Amino acid sequence: MAVMLFLIGRFSWIQIISNKLYQEKALGQRLRELKVEPKRGMIYDKNGVELAVSASADTVVAIPKEIKKPEETARKLSEILEKDQEEIYKRITKNAAAVYVSRKIDDKQAKAIRELNLPGITFTEETKRFYPKGMLASHLLGFSGVDNQGLQGLELSYDNQLKGNPGRISIESDAVGRKIPEGIKDYKAPDDGNNIYLTIDNVLQYIAERELDKALTEHTAEAATIVMMDPNTGEILALANRPAYDPNNFAEYSPGLWRNRAVSDTYEPGSTFKIITTSAGLEEGVVHPNDKFFDPGHIEVAGQIIHCWKSGGHGSQTFAEVVQNSCNPGFVQIGQRLGKETFYKYIEAFGFGDKTDIQFPGEAKGLMYTLPQIGPVELATIAFGHGVSVTPIQLITAVSAVANGGQLLKPHLVKEIRSTNGKLIKKIEPEPIRKVISEETAKTVRELLVGVVENGSGQATKLDGYEIGGKTGTAKYYGQRKYNVSFIGMLPADKPELVALVVVYGLTSEPHYASQVAVPIFHNVIKDAVRYLEIPPKEEKKEEEDEKERIKRVKVPNVKNLSLSIAEELLAKEGLKVKLEGEGDIIIDQVPNPEVVVNEGSTVILFFNGAEKNKNRYKVTVPDLKGMRVREAANIMSDLGLRLKWQGSGEITKQQPVAGKTVNSGDYITVWLK
Repeated sequence: MAVMLFLIGRFSWIQIISNKLYQEKALGQRLRELKVEPKRGMIYDKNGVELAVSASADTVVAIPKEIKKPEETARKLSEILEKDQEEIYKRITKNAAAVYVSRKIDDKQAKAIRELNLPGITFTEETKRFYPKGMLASHLLGFSGVDNQGLQGLELSYDNQLKGNPGRISIESDAVGRKIPEGIKDYKAPDDGNNIYLTIDNVLQYIAERELDKALTEHTAEAATIVMMDPNTGEILALANRPAYDPNNFAEYSPGLWRNRAVSDTYEPGSTFKIITTSAGLEEGVVHPNDKFFDPGHIEVAGQIIHCWKSGGHGSQTFAEVVQNSCNPGFVQIGQRLGKETFYKYIEAFGFGDKTDIQFPGEAKGLMYTLPQIGPVELATIAFGHGVSVTPIQLITAVSAVANGGQLLKPHLVKEIRSTNGKLIKKIEPEPIRKVISEETAKTVRELLVGVVENGSGQATKLDGYEIGGKTGTAKYYGQRKYNVSFIGMLPADKPELVALVVVYGLTSEPHYASQVAVPIFHNVIKDAVRYLEIPPKEEKKEEEDEKERIKRVKVPNVKNLSLSIAEELLAKEGLKVKLEGEGDIIIDQVPNPEVVVNEGSTVILFFNGAEKNKNRYKVTVPDLKGMRVREAANIMSDLGLRLKWQGSGEITKQQPVAGKTVNSGDYITVWLK
């Protein structure tokens, strides 16, 4: 009786109380479940051209309990699949309901296996990633793995959107694993991944990659990059690197070739960084396009001699000519006038030293001094683009702010995301980050950059009917005969619709200057790009302005010891601008000094109590006056805001201070004539 009661209780527990649990266990034992892989979302260019697609592919599946001759089966599969026989044998003899033998095989292999009609060997359909354009945009697209997961590039950064959610299929089988006819079958369809539309235009991408291929054929260099951007939206229209790889067979290439140099690698920008120095100087009012400078070929900074790229220097020049000539000593003086705190503020505002957040894996921040690390020499070298490292995407984003009127925009590669049935899921709109300079300053910088193309190192960029502004950059590897050469330009210069950057890394062949290497590449790219984008040429003016407006020369009034309101009134009357240093109402000092003759529109810096020490920033480089007559030397001194004392007559044979030294505006330069 006790045993009977115990059995009745136990049966009740199993059959009634735990009924659901044991039903699920029984079902699980006789249901064989296979994952149904979702179709990975497509990647299109901005016009709907397919760049990455998912095609159907057969995967070989083994059902171990149904295989009658495992050794013979393994041998036959090994011959067709070109895989190790022992490895296949281990797989098909596992204690499992079903196992993968080989995934995503080609059609020829699948046909051969089907013809063998091997017991226990079946197929399931999966999707295989295919890139119909081959190497085109490979560094952007990246690639995905056999398990439908993104491994590189946009395939990785947008993996959550592209991969979808897997489904499942369940088939009922008997105790020895055989499928039960008319048994339970369960199917849950997968959710396919979303489709992504890029900002990239495949035609512009092709143009960029074509020119890079030609460049690396003509020149001996390690690599090259071209980036094209719409400065008004932040959209990247093309991003190309060479050498490249084929994402359809990515495993056959060195992993080093998978890197997207435009986002992940840094380089020294050289003179292209002078665009940032120019923007900061004009915005802060420490320089005016007509301000006069003198370049004797070098400048002394904290005991160090910094040379100009041109032997003997550029002599007397306006700031507009300093930009046009890419004169290093001139830019050193702008950096000194700004001061490290102010200059650093602009460098950070333009986005250097931080990621652009372009939503691409492996983005680099660039290399930048911290503020305490910047001394007089570091400040001087940064001003002309040496001693800092940037990524191409950082530089083109910063320069696009100059092109669009001063607004820094977040760059982006994806235009919109849509579901498989075309429903809009997300649209990426232009994303302003911050205003870095005024529209007036941006316009002036663009005008100065036009001078580089019209009369400076960017002349080979000229394109009939289009006004282009741009800047070259040449930076030598330290201790090596290798160069990074680059050119960044915008057009039309008055209202840019396109900004493009060309960088050639590790150039070892001759010629090695940006004007001879990067500029012709840029010209070839934009020549085709403007036609494709249908950017209209500039209409010629009916009346040519043969004579430029004459620059009026004015004498700086003495405003020392005057109140700010009276000083501003006197300076405004002469057509001069004002910049304030310090706080207060009574002016302690001024630069330029009283009675100095300057161009109308120049800036006069007014110092208040406690700010007199800042006057040291606004020093002037002493020109080389040897061989000049007094009248010629006096004119140059007047342009620079310096004064002249002389002894003797004839030509100048000696001067004090010597050329290259920096002195205060208004100081006397003594010369001896013979």
